[in-house]
Amino acid sequence: MLSACAAPMTQREAQGTAATSLRRYCSETTPCGPTRILQAQRMGKGWLVDFESATAKYGVLVHTNGATQVSTWKKPS
Repeated sequence: MLSACAAPMTQREAQGTAATSLRRYCSETTPCGPTRILQAQRMGKGWLVDFESATAKYGVLVHTNGATQVSTWKKPS
């Protein structure tokens, strides 16, 4: 019997998952415009990937199981 466990998520995988999640979020809510990654940091059992657009900042928490949560902050005018 073979037993295997999933390897930890890499930063690159987390950034890809976060970008996909943010694109989905933007298509279902207000269009976000072009975004860029600011940083990615390991957070306990996942990754926090920060993005920025001309009008807002976004934080995407990527859990180790692939689930994501998007938070958004409007930039001051």
